[in-house]
Amino acid sequence: MIITTERLHYLWAVAETGSFSAAGRKLGYSPAAVQQAIQAFEYDIDAKLFERDPGKKPTLTELGKKFYLQALDILPKLEGLEKFALDVAQGQEAQLRVALHSFTLCGQYQDAIVALQKHFPTLELILLDADYAVLSCDKTRITNYPHLPLADIILSPGRLRSDHGGYDHIIGRIHWRIVASNKHPLSHIASTLSIDDLNLHTQLFPSPGVIFTEELNEGIRLSNKLIRYSHFYQLQSFLLSGLGFAVIPDQLARPLAEQGQLTILELDFDDGAINWGIELAWAPNLGKAGSWLVEQLQKPPQTSNLKP
Repeated sequence: MIITTERLHYLWAVAETGSFSAAGRKLGYSPAAVQQAIQAFEYDIDAKLFERDPGKKPTLTELGKKFYLQALDILPKLEGLEKFALDVAQGQEAQLRVALHSFTLCGQYQDAIVALQKHFPTLELILLDADYAVLSCDKTRITNYPHLPLADIILSPGRLRSDHGGYDHIIGRIHWRIVASNKHPLSHIASTLSIDDLNLHTQLFPSPGVIFTEELNEGIRLSNKLIRYSHFYQLQSFLLSGLGFAVIPDQLARPLAEQGQLTILELDFDDGAINWGIELAWAPNLGKAGSWLVEQLQKPPQTSNLKP
């Protein structure tokens, strides 16, 4: 083969450094070896790649420039493939499927995902919705939900079960807050609210899914008037528009309240202790990247060091 990656490396190095000697130092070869490699390249294609004038730096010919531009595109891709092959050989999985729930995608958990990509740049990371995914070792749910994608790791509100065939750990708590848009009538009631006050208004309520089952949903039901949503963007959009009130995690409610978009409602029946566990579940036999992420997600926020 005339055009090889080795020859493109030589051409690129000479063009970048401006001399055969500098290219040799960059590549770890002698100047003579670099010059011979370029000459052999030119001989095989029967054309000049560099103009060589005594006392002047070698400069690319028009053909040389075209090869150089192709090298700029090809060489990084090949280097990436080599790095990827090395990572896989050292135990890193080629692909990691992580299912996240919108109610737990915040703070240190979000930071961990960002750090994962920086720490394992060749990893193909696939992000799934935890309410519409099944753990890859969960044979029962795979049978019940054959159309749903499989996840290697799931981070979600606790599902009150551990029969999924993998591992699980409660890594935090969701503290629920009852909120309404500042446009909503509930936000303008001066006194603390009762359950009867809430029952006069519509609650934005999650549709049942793999995570938020019908039974689990009843734990946050505060009204007989419901508008069901299936995706977080629907909840956020209609909550802010004042269509209804909702129950959402404190870590999502506080920033919106501080921005003046939501009101955290004061209730006469809530002592602030309504909370659910945040469950991390993962399949056995994760590779290096998956194991690293599981370790990071289990670290307490005050001690977590997510930098690679």
